[in-house]
Amino acid sequence: MHVCHVCPVCGRSDRTTKLSAHWRALSAGQRAGAPHLARPALHDERWSEPLGLLTLGCALLVSEAWLGFVGVAGGGVWLVSLRDKVAQAARLRADWHRKQFCRRCHHAFLP
Repeated sequence: MHVCHVCPVCGRSDRTTKLSAHWRALSAGQRAGAPHLARPALHDERWSEPLGLLTLGCALLVSEAWLGFVGVAGGGVWLVSLRDKVAQAARLRADWHRKQFCRRCHHAFLP
C-alpha cells in the first residue's frame, strides 16, 4: 500500500516523494545547488582522547594525586558531551530518512 503525503505548503500530494530518493536522483551540479537537502553528515568523534583522560585520571586517583579528580571529571564531562553530539546527529539522520519532498513547491517536510 502506497501512502501519499500532503505537502503542508501547497496542499497537494500528487508530486511528493521521499527526500532520500529525490536526493539520489539529483545530478552532482543540482546537489551542489541544494546543500540544504543533503543528508546530515556523521561527525568523526574521537572517543580515545576523553577515554585516555579518564584513564589517566583514574591512575592518578589510585596514586592519591589531586589531579586525578580533575582528570576523571574532565574525561567524564567530555564523554557525556560526545555522547550527546552523537545522539543528536543520529536523530537528524533519522529525521532526514523520514522526510518527504514536494517536487511542486520544492519543500522538504516531515510527514
